[in-house]
Amino acid sequence: PSVIVPGHAIVGDVADIDSPAFTAKYIRDFDIETPKAKNSTDLIAAMTALYPKAGSVTSLEISAKVAKGELKW
Repeated sequence: PSVIVPGHAIVGDVADIDSPAFTAKYIRDFDIETPKAKNSTDLIAAMTALYPKAGSVTSLEISAKVAKGELKW
């Protein structure tokens, strides 16, 4: 591809050929951390520790609540 536009990017983020690999790793890490977390708060804390500059906190909050069964999707 000549242009990659990450769905939850922050203005100024670099969007290059490494973006899909970063996203894939983030999703894998989310899947690893989900069963370890007691609740969405713990999951958010774990992901924030792994990716402190990831941005789109609202997306993480919703995803964590859905993954932990606290929000019906």
